[in-house]
Amino acid sequence: MHNGKKLWSIFGPLIVACLLVVLLFSLPISKKHSAAIEHKAAVSLSPVVFKNQSIKQQALSDKHTHYVPFFGSSELRRMDRFHPSVMAARYHNYTPFLFGSRGTQSLPQFFNINSMETQMRNNKAVYIISPQWFTKQGVQPPAFKYYNGELANLNWLQHANPKSPYDRYVASRLVAMLGKDGTVSAYAHKIAKGESLSSFDMGIIHFRLNMLVHEDAIFSGFQLNNNYGKHILPNVKRLPKHYNYNVLYNDAINEAARKTDNNRFGIRNGFYTQRVKNNLAKTKGSQRHFDYTKSPEYGDLEVVLNQFKNTNSNVLFVIPPVNAKWEKYTGMDMNMYYKSVEKIKFQLRQQGFTHILDLSHDGNKPGFMEDTIHIGWAGWVKVDKAANDFISNKQPQPHYQINSKFLSPEWTNLDPTANNLRNFQNQLK
Repeated sequence: MHNGKKLWSIFGPLIVACLLVVLLFSLPISKKHSAAIEHKAAVSLSPVVFKNQSIKQQALSDKHTHYVPFFGSSELRRMDRFHPSVMAARYHNYTPFLFGSRGTQSLPQFFNINSMETQMRNNKAVYIISPQWFTKQGVQPPAFKYYNGELANLNWLQHANPKSPYDRYVASRLVAMLGKDGTVSAYAHKIAKGESLSSFDMGIIHFRLNMLVHEDAIFSGFQLNNNYGKHILPNVKRLPKHYNYNVLYNDAINEAARKTDNNRFGIRNGFYTQRVKNNLAKTKGSQRHFDYTKSPEYGDLEVVLNQFKNTNSNVLFVIPPVNAKWEKYTGMDMNMYYKSVEKIKFQLRQQGFTHILDLSHDGNKPGFMEDTIHIGWAGWVKVDKAANDFISNKQPQPHYQINSKFLSPEWTNLDPTANNLRNFQNQLK
């Protein structure tokens, strides 16, 4: 008895504390984030916001604000004064909610969008597709894991349908990204094989989800980058009071000229000095063998399109250019690049996604690019105008005709010549 009391005195408080933690994360909880947190999260580009759900779901549901999701990758971090978030704060009646950093390609974006299914329904969005995503390997597992957490995975798994070719595809990609070990991978493997999850599996998913949702609601607001205070507010004050596209575009060209005057590529001075100048010799001709026409990324894009169809989202797709002077120096085959753009547009248009801003031929325009591959200055002015026209004006109701043949290796590996595209189009009928 004495030993029992002694053991309890040692381990009892720990056991009670663990039980209280489990109870805390199991009970219903309602935590409302402040408007300031929403505003900060909208431009934080934090992986916490991307992979979780409480802040973004609340913001996009907020009836007192008009947040519009902008999906993309590393270009969204180029926050000069012409960035869409700065321009919207100065001139427009909506606020972009940014989802994107290096590595946030279509597959992580799918899980992100899936976690906002209710908020996306019948609403608008902007989706920036970079042809550079469409490499032979597609999204890399480390990048996927960094931006995609257990909460998003389990949230998708609880509704996954093993009879759906789209869900089986996502499940197989999830296993490829995570490896074969782990609970999530085991559940995904079942879906990929066309098997339903058991009642026990679903019970584990629901219990774990409840814990993660509580954790997200409590802690996510404390891990946000302050891009709003550092980049958005200071730049808003540097814009003219009234919107004039031509004035802003010319202003952007002039600012770009001042900030790219130490190199012949039109690259921002600091980026050129720190990242490019000392590597010029080994980068010359380094992109001769790049190929964006065959990639699993086309299948990943397809599940994003299917998700937009499921929520009846009206989407503006933006295809950015690459720096023409830099690509000439590195030897990229621009015919290959334009073929990959045509393949992306074919996949969009064949399924009813007709709002496309194709900037792929603008990479040689003054002030359009900030560095070797990222849009900036004048490019942002053009993107902002198209986004505002799309968001602020009523758009026709979309009519999507999704076709799972775009998931097939035949499509993802198709060389997009005009003849091959015509033949594939005939198979869709």
